[in-house]
Amino acid sequence: KDIKPTREEQINFQKKFMAKENIINKETLENWLKLHQITESDLNQNIYKTLKLEIFKKTKFNDYVEKVFLKRKSDFDRVTYSLIRAANREKIVELNLRLKEEEATFSELSSEFSEGIENVLNGLIGPIELGQVNPIIAERLKSSNPGQLWPPFELENWWVLLRLERFMPATLNEAMRNRLINEMYESWILDKIKKTLDNLNSNLPK
Repeated sequence: KDIKPTREEQINFQKKFMAKENIINKETLENWLKLHQITESDLNQNIYKTLKLEIFKKTKFNDYVEKVFLKRKSDFDRVTYSLIRAANREKIVELNLRLKEEEATFSELSSEFSEGIENVLNGLIGPIELGQVNPIIAERLKSSNPGQLWPPFELENWWVLLRLERFMPATLNEAMRNRLINEMYESWILDKIKKTLDNLNSNLPK
């Protein structure tokens, strides 16, 4: 409630909102208002409140972004990798030999022989953040060079062939900074709500 955005901040934030919602003139504004069933005055109030919240989040959490990013960077790094899964070890061993002898490509073998959903994608998965990948696969990918084929290994009742195709290190750009600030805010506000509810519950008559 103590945050007072400047006129310039309000104008710039409103311009960004209009561009994001593709509001380019009075007609498109009226159509947008009708679609969302609010008045122009309500919209302006919502934009103003959202701007105040954005300023609050950056003021409170911006100084922690670099530390959080460095701690979690390996989870944000993105990879593209190829995968073949089969329940039978002998099948995977044979496919591994065919790959090494270049009898067929990874995508050809995956689409024909892989027993997981990746066969629809010709075995190619990603780009995807390492934090969203199975931890055992992620650890192998972190220590791989592009094009490196891992020997067959067992994972969750599957036998697996794995090859890193591309590694894309995460960078602390504006989008990543905003993402981390929003994550810290969400965690902070949920903690506040939990403590408030716990306090209310503790004061209820037994």
